[in-house]
Amino acid sequence: MNSRRHRLFSLFWLILLTAVVMPAYADTTTVHRLEVEGVPSHVIQNNRYLRGSNPEGEQIKNSLTLKLTYTLQHSGRQEEVGAYHGIGTGMLLTSQQMGRPVLAYIVQGAPIINFSRSVSLNYELNLGAAFGWKSYREVDNEDNHVVGSPVTAYIGADVYLRMRLGRHFDLNVGYGYNHFSNANLRMPNEGFNNMGARVSAAYYFNRTDQTARASLFTAETLPKERRWVWDIVAYGGWKKKSLSLPAGFGVAGLSVSPTYRLNSAFAIGPSLDGVYDHSVNLTTSDVNGDGLLEYEYPSRSQQLALGLQARAELTMPLFRASAGFGRYVVGGLSCFYETLAMKVDVTRHFFLNIGYCLYNYNYTNNLMLGIGLRFGS
Repeated sequence: MNSRRHRLFSLFWLILLTAVVMPAYADTTTVHRLEVEGVPSHVIQNNRYLRGSNPEGEQIKNSLTLKLTYTLQHSGRQEEVGAYHGIGTGMLLTSQQMGRPVLAYIVQGAPIINFSRSVSLNYELNLGAAFGWKSYREVDNEDNHVVGSPVTAYIGADVYLRMRLGRHFDLNVGYGYNHFSNANLRMPNEGFNNMGARVSAAYYFNRTDQTARASLFTAETLPKERRWVWDIVAYGGWKKKSLSLPAGFGVAGLSVSPTYRLNSAFAIGPSLDGVYDHSVNLTTSDVNGDGLLEYEYPSRSQQLALGLQARAELTMPLFRASAGFGRYVVGGLSCFYETLAMKVDVTRHFFLNIGYCLYNYNYTNNLMLGIGLRFGS
């Protein structure tokens, strides 16, 4: 069952990555870019295994991420934000005890502010998966509580200075943060995090002076009739709760989010979130008297909750990246929770939702894989 979930997880990303790129080939106004990137990083020491409690007895404190990305940018009007999106692959090089994970991810970025025609401060978001970890389950790595499965989710965020060297070339220098965990699909799941310098060179196949050049801070203002948008998202997830107990638990949710677009790039608004989490309010007991603990489940009402959240959203072409924080106010949950999500537009009113839920600003809860409907202009 676990290997089947991993295959389905991999297939989901393959379909998603293909869907991002293929429609662009029919668009002759698209600028194509290929980028090679290196990220020497410091590994955040959030785990005893990383601090030296491992078979080698050495700290795992350095890593190098090598990436190759292919992105697309629509020429559009010069008043439009110069956003880009695409796909990427790469490899994380660190201690052999962690393996050599291969990355597959979607990319979305845009200029935050343009200092001149040739220099801008940009952001970039990566969301995908990493394959090939030496996980806890391997016999020679059973002290490793960093990752509990050979496949993990991958989230990256960079801020960098883009310097145009000519019609075809850019040099980029910046700083980035990467997070790897399996979102409680397997235990243990303390996660692998690094941060460090980003250096990359980008080649543009067909860049022209007509490419959109606006930034987030100069994005065009929308007319009043186009400012309100409603999103309805239904999602599901799966997670483990304990290393010693084998059971896994399902999670399902529904969110209704009215958002107000401050301009063509930024939107804010509340979200009403309903969730069913089969893992909450459980107790354990030795039911058969044989020393083996088993879960005892509460009533369904104790596993349902309703929360209110404040959200901010970057609204780029094809992708919308959102972040929110809130609190469950009704039902069996009573805690703060946070969400990070990427919405991939399939049509004008239908999108895919790839999200990540945490609680109390620190603890991983579950993946949020679902679909959404968008209403409004």
